[in-house]
Amino acid sequence: MNISTNTSGTGHVRIGSSSSIDFAFWILLQDGLHVSSFDKHTGGNQILQLHGMNPTSWLDWLKLILIHHDNRLAWHISDINQAVKDNIQSFQQVLDINHQINGTHNQDFYNTQHQFYWQQLTEQEQSYQEALTDYEGLDLDLIRNHLPPQLWQDGQEIRGLLTQLWDEYQLVKYSNQFISNILQKPHAWRVETNPPTNKYREIYLVDYPHEIEMFVPPIFAIVSLPNYPFDDAILEQRLFRIIDFSNHDFQPV
Repeated sequence: MNISTNTSGTGHVRIGSSSSIDFAFWILLQDGLHVSSFDKHTGGNQILQLHGMNPTSWLDWLKLILIHHDNRLAWHISDINQAVKDNIQSFQQVLDINHQINGTHNQDFYNTQHQFYWQQLTEQEQSYQEALTDYEGLDLDLIRNHLPPQLWQDGQEIRGLLTQLWDEYQLVKYSNQFISNILQKPHAWRVETNPPTNKYREIYLVDYPHEIEMFVPPIFAIVSLPNYPFDDAILEQRLFRIIDFSNHDFQPV
C-alpha cells in the first residue's frame, strides 16, 4: 500500500492506494456489475452475476477489504508508559551530550517530549479501541490475514471464481501511473492540512474510468481516477468534498 499522511489539530487524513482495493473495482469492469455510483462502465461478461454476485454482496465484500486496510487496527499500545519511554529513548543521547557540554540536564526538553508522546500514543490507543467497537462481532483475524478472494462471504462458487480472477489480475492489471505520481510527490492539499472533519479518515484512490467519490462507513473514502491526466485543483476539491460529506451521521459497518 502507498500512503501519504498529514495530521492537524482538527482531523487526521491518510491518502493511499492498494491493489487489493483496486481489485474489487476491476471486478466490476470485468463482470459489468453496476454498484451504487460505480455504474458508468459498460461491457463485462456477467459471469459473477450469473453465480449470484449482486450490488449488496459486492459492497459487503468491499467493506471487508477496506477493514483489512484500517490502520487503526495496528495501533494497539498495551503499555503507554513503556511506549513513551521507548519513543523518547532516541533523545537520551542528545540530553547526555548537552549535560556533558553544559553540565545541566535539559529537563524541559525531556518533559516536552514526554508530553508529546504521551498524547500521541494515548490518542493512538483510543483510535484502536474505536476500531474494535466499529467492527464488533467481526472476525478481525480472518479479515487481516486473508486476501480479497477469501474475504468473499456469500458463496463458495463466487469465491473460487474470484481466486482465479485474482491470479489473472496479478498478471494483466496495468498500473495507473497518475495515482502513483500523486502518492510519490509531496502535496499540501487543504484536505490534509486543514481537513473538514475532526475525525480520522482514510482516502483510497482507485482506478476506474470515471470520476466517482464514495464514503464507506466508518472511515473510508473512495475516490476514483481514470488513467489519464487530471487537474490537481479539481482532484483537491473532490477529496475535500467527500471528507466533508463523511461528517454525516452514518451507521457503522
